[in-house]
Order: sequence, then C-alpha cells, then structure tokens
Amino acid sequence: MDEEEVHIAVGKNSRKEKANILWAAANFPRATIVLVHVHWPSKWMPFMGGKVLYKFADEKEKEMHRGRETKAMVNMLSQYKNLCGTRKVSAHYLTHDDTVAGVVNLVKQLKIKRIVIGSRNMSRKVTLRQCCQVWVVLNGKHISTSNDHLEHSGNIGYGGSSDILASIHELGEESDGYMTPPSDLAEEILDEESLIETDDSDQLATEDETLTEQGTEESIASEEIESIAEEDADQSDEIQSFRNITEKTAKIMEEIDRLQKKLKELQGEGHNHGVRSLSPRQMAASLKRKSLSEPKYPELQIPENIEEFSMSQIAKATDNFHSRNFIGEGGYGPVYKGNFGGTPVAIKMLKPHGRQGFPEYQQEVVVLSKLEHPHIVRLMGVCPESCGLVYEHLPNGTLLDRLSKGLLWKDRVRILAEQRSALAYLHSRRPHAIIHADLKLTNILLDAGNASRLGDFGTARAVHVKPLEEETIGRRTNPMGTTGYMDPVFFMTGELTTESDVYAFGVVILQLLTGLLDLNVAEQAREAVKMDAVHSVLDASAGAWPEVQAERLLKLALRCCSLERKRRPAITSDAEWRPLDILRAMARPASKSWKWNSHGS
Repeated sequence: MDEEEVHIAVGKNSRKEKANILWAAANFPRATIVLVHVHWPSKWMPFMGGKVLYKFADEKEKEMHRGRETKAMVNMLSQYKNLCGTRKVSAHYLTHDDTVAGVVNLVKQLKIKRIVIGSRNMSRKVTLRQCCQVWVVLNGKHISTSNDHLEHSGNIGYGGSSDILASIHELGEESDGYMTPPSDLAEEILDEESLIETDDSDQLATEDETLTEQGTEESIASEEIESIAEEDADQSDEIQSFRNITEKTAKIMEEIDRLQKKLKELQGEGHNHGVRSLSPRQMAASLKRKSLSEPKYPELQIPENIEEFSMSQIAKATDNFHSRNFIGEGGYGPVYKGNFGGTPVAIKMLKPHGRQGFPEYQQEVVVLSKLEHPHIVRLMGVCPESCGLVYEHLPNGTLLDRLSKGLLWKDRVRILAEQRSALAYLHSRRPHAIIHADLKLTNILLDAGNASRLGDFGTARAVHVKPLEEETIGRRTNPMGTTGYMDPVFFMTGELTTESDVYAFGVVILQLLTGLLDLNVAEQAREAVKMDAVHSVLDASAGAWPEVQAERLLKLALRCCSLERKRRPAITSDAEWRPLDILRAMARPASKSWKWNSHGS
C-alpha cells in the first residue's frame, strides 16, 4: 500500500474529527497526514446577541465578520494538527458554498489518491467517489472503502472537469495561538451521532467489501442519524442566535425612545414643558387650567361609535384621580379605575414627556374603533383634551399578574386559544390586515371570569393587502415593541409583517408552558427539546400537563420563534395550529362540545 500521503477531510465537530485523525495516524503510520477542509461562509452575521442576514450588513461589518470566521477556521485546523504530535502534518482549505463540490476541488487540485471521510452521506456522492479512493471512518471506526475511481481514472487530477477550480490555501506553521469563538456556520460535514467505539478486534475491511443484510440495516439507520444530525446542526445554529439578546438591544431601544421623544418636542407634540413630573392630581389640575386654551394636540376625527368625554367628566369618574383608583402605569401613562353611570371603566391617561404621545393615541382610536371581537379590548370613549382613552374595566389585571399568582394549564391553553383567535381576526381583515406589533403578557388582560382580551394597540399598524400578495402582508416602519418579544428580523430590517406577531405569540406560548419569564426562554426550550427533556421545563405549578400534546405545542412555539420567517406558522392556518386545538379540546369540561371559530368575531 502506498503510504506517501493520507488526506483527511475535517469539519467542525472536534469530537468526531479527533477520533478520525487518530485512527488515520494509527493505520497509516508512515504516511504524511494532510488535513483538508472546505470553509462554508455563513449566511448570518452575529448582531446584538442575535443574528442578521449577511446581505443586510454594511461592507465593513462583512469584512470584519469574514475575518473572524477565517481566524476561527484556521485555529481549528491548527488544533487538529496538534493532535498528531511529532508526525508530519499539513493542512489545506478552500472557501466554497457547496461542501461536496469543495471537496472535489481539493481532490483535483491536490491530486489526492485516497481520502478519509467522516460522513457516510458525503462518501456516497458519485462525483467524489469517481475522483479517488474514499475511506469512510465514523468516530474512529472504519466502515467501508470505495474504489470507484479505478473505473474513472480520467477524472483524477485537473483533466477530469471543466469546472472553475477554487483557490486552495495552505495553513502555515505559525497559524495558531488563539481561541476559537462560537461559530455560526452550519455543519459542513454531517455529524454522526453514534458513540466513539474502541474495539481492539476491529480490522480494516477489504477493498471489495460487500454489504450484508446487517450492513444494509446499518446504512439505513445511518441515514436517519445523519438526517437528525442536520436538524441538530440547524437547531444549534439557531440556539446560538438567541444568546445574550437583552443588554445591547435594550440600550438601542432606549436611544430610539429618546430620539422619538426629542422629535415630538421639536414638532410641538410635547406639552407641559415646564413640568418634569406630575402627580395624578397635579396633572388633572394642569389639564383643567388649560382646557379653554389653545388645543395641545392635533384634532382627531372621533368615530361615531366612540363617546367623547371632557376632562371634567374624567376627573369626576376617577374621583379626581384618587390613589385608591390607581390601577397601574405603562409606557403610555397611568391607568385609573373610573365609573360612568354605574359602568366601571379603565381610563388611560397620556403621561407628559412619556415614551408615547399623540401618534399612539391616534393609532389606538383609529384601530380599536373598527374592531369587534370577544378577545380584544373594547374602546368605549376618549378625552380629546388629554388624549385619554376609556376602556371596559377588566378586574383581573394582566396575564403576567395572573401567572405570578398561579394559573392551571387548562386556563393557560384556553387563553392561548383565545389570543390566537384574536390575532387570526386581525391578520385576516381585508382590505387592511392589522398587525399588533407589541404582543406580550402585560398586554393581555383578564376579565372577572379570566377570559382574555388583547389590548394596547398604540403601535398597531394597518396594512393594505393586495389581492395577489396574501403571503407578504407587511410594511416598513421604525422598529418598535418590547425587547424579548420583538421579531429580530423586524428590528434589523424595519419590515413589520404578520410573522412579527407570530414571533411574539411564540414567546408568550413558551412562557405559559414553562412559567419562565426570561428573555431567553426560547433558548432554554430548544435545549430541552435537544436533550429530549421537554417534561422538565413544563411548569409544574400548572398541574399535570398532557405531556405529549404539550411537547408538540412547545415545538410549534419554537417554530414561531424561528429566525427564518418562512418557517413560522401562519396564525390563520387551522392545520398548523392543530396541537393547540387538541390541547384546548382536552382542557374543556366534558359537558361542552362547541368549537370556537378562530376567524370569527
């Protein structure tokens, strides 16, 4: 056997590649070891702990990213070289977006006679088998050898193909000494999930090895393993994209809020400039004093179905904004319980110098006045003087409040089904679909019977849907929403679509299933799926979950949180949401058999 050189194709799976390199070193003791690697450039770039498509980045960022990728790849090859101790080892790599074509390029340019491959799937590629002798070694165990190249000797070297050959780089001796950062590249050589075996009785198979029935079964099993490995690689890539999202994103969102606030002041939308912080009573007094002066806000045409209240009526309904009627405060401003003619209401007042202003007030009025759905809050009236909003009163507070006090799984599933029906109603409206753009636990409110209502439509956007563009319902706008719930693609591109609501809904589902309120709840859920331990993350305080169905819903929620918008299920597709429908049916009392129409109002 010619032992001048043995070439080993290596990928990023260090556990597998280490075993294969050591196997080659032991079985070709006098040969020079040559490592070959195809570098597959990533389509995603790290950004603020998440990722952005490479094409959306500027040229400087692209150049820096490619430099980091190359540095990591070179360090990886250096570490592989060090495994062979004093043996003579060299390494070559090229960049190609097709791994098989890249390996064939390496074989042709380096005139490789035999190559050790750690992937059975790649070893089956005819273009590779016709170029040289292929040894299949999985986790340090020899599986088979192919000599198809003997029948196609013309393909060896440069003369066998007219394809343009990629440039090959050789790794220098000085290329080491730095740590490899976590890579966001997809696995270019498939990971075989079998354990490393060290059996002294293993012998090299003969070159004319034939497949027995057992070998055929092993091959079929291997294909399944490789398929699972590909999915794991994709999942690992996406898990990495959800790490460390919060800190940098929060800073940018604060800066956006600051700039928007400054813009409103410059446009004359700010008011009460001399007042830094007003108590509820001070705010009411200030508004009363100015009620007869020039309007502070642009005039808004109030729809006929929305009642108008004066500032004095609002003050009377809240007992002059008494502290006992204070419910809470959000980005828009403080919320008070009020009473109009014996009807309890919730009154939301615009806070001076707050994060929101007249645009949010206008959006809330315009959108909510057109909606009628049992699981969307009902806007009853407005106070044009103060941009006050009057809603039906929902005494059980937010879903976040209720979750912290304990909520059975049946109620959680019911609420999810209710909110899916609300979103389906919004997304299916024509000719203008509505995107909520800020779905989260604190914007889901509960009535006295714990039935849910979707609220806070200040950032909602109506999108005109053209007849032939049903699959791309969206519009470009400034990034808005809440960190952790905001669609990363929307944040990076400014393209708000119905899939942005689906992303946020996926986060809400995961929070209700697990009870985890961390912003990296999707990452924790993915890890549980990968470890086949979904049962361990289900919130035990909710009671005994139907684990099989709960796991299916959790996996569906992870699809909602995918960075690839096309992978997210459409909220209006009943077929996609069957796992939720099944859980909802299981949660209903046996005496009830009616089914809610998710698109109805």
